[in-house]
Amino acid sequence: MLKYADEQHVRCVAVSDGQMLYAADVVHGGLRGRLFVSLDCEKPPEDLWWLSVHGIYRSRPAAEAAGFALLPAPTVQDGPASPAESELLHPKYHRPAACFAFVGNANLPATWKLPYLLGDGTVDLRRLPMAISAILETYRGVRVRAIPEAAVPDVLLRLARAAASAGKLPRVAPGDPSDCYGLLASTLDQEGRFAEVWITRPTSDV
Repeated sequence: MLKYADEQHVRCVAVSDGQMLYAADVVHGGLRGRLFVSLDCEKPPEDLWWLSVHGIYRSRPAAEAAGFALLPAPTVQDGPASPAESELLHPKYHRPAACFAFVGNANLPATWKLPYLLGDGTVDLRRLPMAISAILETYRGVRVRAIPEAAVPDVLLRLARAAASAGKLPRVAPGDPSDCYGLLASTLDQEGRFAEVWITRPTSDV
């Protein structure tokens, strides 16, 4: 990046992954932070002024320079989505965040993984077994892409509750390991969480 910027005589560079934005001035062959902001907010951060037409040409004082940092790990969203979230639909599946087994960021559909409910909240019996298999085939091995390993047990529990509500999950674990529902029951039993499937819960959690 620095080499290309130097070739193009660019004195400010920026990079973003859709969740954060980092910009820096090229100074003496290195980088001095201009701003680092999280894009996961309703109101634009004031620091974005330093990239505006009025701020980009100004040198930011070294004392105010913003360094690159890691954002907090995404958290798993459980329970019903808020009205604002329910209005946002996934561009591919055309469903709200509540229809996915894992939601990294309710405002970023790209972080929604494993659709298992239909748009009306009922269980998607076609996609549910695919979601279960996608987790179990790599569980305790290579983690499912973009889903933190620590979140997997809660995702499995969420899928199991959906399977139970559809009458697909065996009530006694371990089940038949050749069947994705039986393997799911057996896995949750090994984790000591199988009993949680049958705990009374709000219907929206399914």
